[in-house]
Parts: sequence; structure tokens; C-alpha cells
Amino acid sequence: MVTDLPAEIHFPLEKQMLPVAGSKEPGFSHIYKSAALPDFSTDCTVYETLLRAKDDNLNQDLAGWRPWNPITKDFEKHFEWYSYQEVEEERTAIGSALGHLAKQGVLGENLGASEWTAGIWTLNRPEFMIVDLANMAYNRRTVSLYETYDAASAQYILDHAETRILFTTPNHVGVTLAAAQAGKLPLLKAIVILDAFRPDKQTIKAGVVDAQRDVLAKEWAKSCGVQIYNWFEMLDLGRRNLAAHTPHKLDSIHSFCYTSGTTGNPKAAIITAGMGGYVTTAMAFHKRDRVTVISYLPTAHIYARLCEIVVIRTGGRVGYFCGDTTRLMEDMAILKPEMFPSVPRVLNRVAALVQAQAAAPGLKGALLRKALAAKIANHDRDGTLTHALYDRLIFSKVKAVLGGNVQYITSGSAPIRGDVLKLLRVVLSCDVREGYGQTENYGLCTIMYENDTSLGSVGAVYPGMQLKLRDVPDMGYTSDDQPLPRGEILVKSQCTFPGYYKDEAKTKETLTDDGFLRTGDIGAIDHLNRVRIVDRVKSLLKLSQGEYVAIDNLSEFYGQNPLAAQLLVHGDSFRDYLVGISVPEPTTFAPFASKVLGRPISADDLTALSDACKDDKVVAAYLDQYHKIARNNNLKGFEYIKGLYLTMEPFSVENGLLTPTFKVKRHEAVKVFKDQIDALYAKGPVSVSSTRPKL
Repeated sequence: MVTDLPAEIHFPLEKQMLPVAGSKEPGFSHIYKSAALPDFSTDCTVYETLLRAKDDNLNQDLAGWRPWNPITKDFEKHFEWYSYQEVEEERTAIGSALGHLAKQGVLGENLGASEWTAGIWTLNRPEFMIVDLANMAYNRRTVSLYETYDAASAQYILDHAETRILFTTPNHVGVTLAAAQAGKLPLLKAIVILDAFRPDKQTIKAGVVDAQRDVLAKEWAKSCGVQIYNWFEMLDLGRRNLAAHTPHKLDSIHSFCYTSGTTGNPKAAIITAGMGGYVTTAMAFHKRDRVTVISYLPTAHIYARLCEIVVIRTGGRVGYFCGDTTRLMEDMAILKPEMFPSVPRVLNRVAALVQAQAAAPGLKGALLRKALAAKIANHDRDGTLTHALYDRLIFSKVKAVLGGNVQYITSGSAPIRGDVLKLLRVVLSCDVREGYGQTENYGLCTIMYENDTSLGSVGAVYPGMQLKLRDVPDMGYTSDDQPLPRGEILVKSQCTFPGYYKDEAKTKETLTDDGFLRTGDIGAIDHLNRVRIVDRVKSLLKLSQGEYVAIDNLSEFYGQNPLAAQLLVHGDSFRDYLVGISVPEPTTFAPFASKVLGRPISADDLTALSDACKDDKVVAAYLDQYHKIARNNNLKGFEYIKGLYLTMEPFSVENGLLTPTFKVKRHEAVKVFKDQIDALYAKGPVSVSSTRPKL
């Protein structure tokens, strides 16, 4: 059994992937493999890779949380920890309890001890890890739901995944029982309430115990044919009925990960135990150190789960945030993590704050600009990220915002600009890299190499992976393009999923006959044999004059605007130009609007910011920033935004304009802003030359 990578691996920066000789076929590029380790493979499950981590770190901290103080009614200023041994004991107890309930017929008639689904619907917390590890140990399936799901979405997923038991918090019990009572969850037979009788543990509901509530919940559940338990009852039941582990096999279903599409019902990607085994091993290709990581990204997303199991595999610690994203920096200041998995929307905000301070007049702004220029020059010359003087005087304060100890930041889930990565590297004096992957390959496809200072790519494939490009002539992309071959990215590895649960048609659309995953992303292979993401296959929009516009590609370009937190670019086949709906970033928009209007506006004054959004001069100046970006990137005239509406109301999951993975629901947003979009078109296109205001 192969469970480890070689002790030493050489990372060739000059050619990071190698074309396989004789692999080019008509309509496709060569197949590319990792130049560092082209033919790696493993035959272990995720259970097996994590088992060794447990054995090597029994007394080390594993899962941490900030306890709730019922007297101060706030979270404590420290983390408490479960050790690897304690997590192992609790996962065995929970797994044994689930098996006992199944044998007793509580979870349905003729149900075996394995190969059925247990659901988790909660914010990030140690119990999520314990339940997931328990399912690994006893060959059961996990389905995790986003905390922000509405009743209809949750009901669909719980039913589609054939969930027998749900671990959740009190705020989700009512909607779950209502669905069960209406006959929409016929297989659900039990609910485990995580916070009942547990006021000292982390909970967004502040750990309030209401005995009457629990009694009423049990009575309601009983009338629906559902049993109610609490976490400690399950632990006690399992300890009294301990069972030996019966872990997954390589092709066993480990979990269902639902993709949060912007339209229609989500698809259930099947994640196998073998996929997890490959991922935990291959990720060590780039990071083998024992680290502490902050868990705040939704655990229903494959990216968060990937980071968690990889940290466990290396003997590290997972500290769970308190459940309030506005207090994330507070959590990090207490935890002091070395690893910070993140997404562009978070990192762009950090970069925007730095850029706003650098643009400020006076001595402080000038000093910051000088420090940034010096560190960027060092980075571009030889990759140096530290500076003896400027780090101590200036940048240590910025690094302290993330706890002061961050050494490794990953960006995933969406594209991020190279200039933002570079800025964060020099400001935080740490390794910042972009990765690329999909739910359908456990989030793992490519990663930037350490010390690669030539930005603009998502790096090279992981060990043992195969990647090729498929011609998309309708979009003008072919593997014979010069100077760089281009086409749809196809990838195959041991972490490529076997398909979508109960959806053979979508599976056939997504997997080729020879086992490659069709990503839907257009990529190019650059001069260093790295992957660049340049477009999306399905992002083309046809304007009334016949021009094709790649909306996703344009959105990435226009994302360079430091004034904007969010942007919707819109066009349709009945119009000959594009319009936009933008949500300004307060920290950068406030000084910008102040300059345009000639009066001070605070970033905290929402009323003043909203008034500025309605001012024609401000809108014109804001739109000119987008036109500057268009000119700098040589965009065509029909790719310019020629009408703009500003609003301080963010797109969010709660208002239905974002998916749980923070992608804009384009069709929903167009409906919400229909009146504003119609007004922009009624006004007519703004001349590119007329947007620049007189200041």
C-alpha cells in the first residue's frame, strides 16, 4: 500500500508540467502530467491515512472551540481542545450509537449497520468532524448542509440523499420536523440536537438551554415518527454498545457533496473513500508541516473539508470560529493559526484596505507606498518576502490582524488576480498561493508552486494527475492556438468522482468515456507549462449586433476595481451593450466619493454612502474606473460597461442573490434589479469618453 510521497521532491519552476509523448489526438492537446512527480498513485482510503495521524499524535490537540460563558453571555478569549485520542473515542462512540440504532430498527426496517446516510446541518464545530470521522470508521455516508439553506433546499437534499438521521442545532429542528410531518422526508427517523443540555459548548445560539423546548420538540417529533436525541445521549448509547470499526473500502461512498448551482436543484457529487485517500496524500506534495488552521468556510463545501482532512493527516489542529463571521479576526487573534484557507472575496477585501491606506495623502500613505515598492521589487527579483525594517515598522500590524502567525494562505473557489496575490505576499510576509479544482475532483486539480514569482496562473497538476485541453472552436479556442494552446480543461486522477447520485444524464455530460472530468473551464498552457484559466465554456452571451461576450471572463477583469465589493455584468440578445450593478466597498468608496463630491464621507455612514451612490457625478467617476480597467486590458468596445447602478445593499445568501458558495445567482439578480436595468437601458449607453468627471 502506498501512503507516502518521496521524502524529497524537486519542483522545476522552468517547466512545471510535462507533455506525454504521443498523447496528442485530433481536437485535443497533449496530456500533461506533473514534472515533479508524474506517476504517483496510492491505494489507501481516507480512513487509513487519518488513522496513522491519530496513532502518531494521540495526546496532541486536534479540534478546538471557544467556550460560551453564560455569565458574560459571550465567548471566552481562549480555545478549548479535544485531543486526537478524545476525538477518536467520541467518533467510535457516535459510530457505535448509530450502528445500534440501525440494528434496533429505530432508523428504519431491515437497515444494516452501514451504507446509509447521516446528515449534518450546523455551523462549523468539532461535532461535525466527529460525525464525519465516525461515518468513515463504519462505512456510512455523510451529507452536510449549508447553515444558510432555506427549508426547501434543506428538505430536497435530505430527501435526495436518503438521510436516516440528522445532527443539527435547535434553529433547524422546526423546519426539519415540518418537512417530516408533511411527508417530504419519509426516510428520516431521528434527529440529534447538538446544543441540548450543552450550554458550555460553542453555538451561535449562545448555548441557551430550554428544557420545555426540548420536551415539546420530542412530542412533535414523535407525532412525525421521528426520535429526538441529544449529543450526550448518543455518546452514552455508543459507549454502552461499542462496536469494532468497519471502515470504507476504496470505492465506498464517503459522502455526497451538493454543488450549489446558480439555477435548478443542486447535484450530488459522489465522494468516495479512495478519493479522500488520494487527496490527503497528494496534498502533502506541497504542505507537510503540522499546522493550526482556522475553520470558518462552510463545511458543506468541498474546499473546507479538503483543508480539514489534510490538516488532520499532518497531525495539525483545527480551530473552529465562533460562528459569527464579523468576529473572524477576533477568533484568529486568539487562535494564531499558521494556515488560512481563504477565498477571493475575503482576500480582495484585505488587499483593498491596504490599497486604500497606500492611496491616502500625507506621510503615512507615502511611507506605505515606499515600503510596498521595496518589498514588491524584492519579491520580483528573488522571491524574498521579508524586510527587516518595513516588516517591523509597518507590516507587522497588518499581519497581526490575521493572528500574527499566518505562514500559508490558500485561495480557492474562484479566480483571484495576480496583483492581489503579490500584494498579500509582501504585506503578510507569507506564502500565498492559488489552487484550482472542482467539487467533482475533491477540489484538487492544480496548485501554484512555492517560490513561483511569475503570477497569473493556477500552477501545475498534482502528482499522478492527467490534464488535457479539448478544442472549443465555437468560442475560438483550440489546442493548436499560438502562442499558447487553449481549450476546455479535462482532468483525470484518483480523485475524479464516479458521478452524480441518481443523475446518470448529468454524469454522462460531465465524464468522458475515457474517464476525464469536463471542468467547463477554458484554460491555456503557458510558457512554463502551467495552467491559466481564461474563460468558461457556458459564459458566452450574444448581444443584438451578433457580438459574443464572455461574461465570467469580463467579471474577472472588472473585479480589479478596488472600489467594488461585488459586480453583476448584464447583457442580453435584445441589447447592443452591457450594463452593471455594483456594490461599493465602503473602505475605498468613502474617500473616493468624498473627493468627487468635495465633502467628507465616512465609511461607517451608510446613509451618506447610499446618497453618494445616487449622485450622477459619483456614478460617472465610478464607471470611469471600469473603463480604465477595460482600456488597460485591451477590451473591445462592446465589452465596456455603458450603464451603471450603484447600491450599498450587498448580494447575499440571505437575500437570494448568492449561492452558499458566494457565486452570484445571475438570473435571480436580474429579476431583483429589473427596474434598475430597464432604467439604464432607457437612458441609453454612456459614451466612454464622457464618463470622466471634472474634479
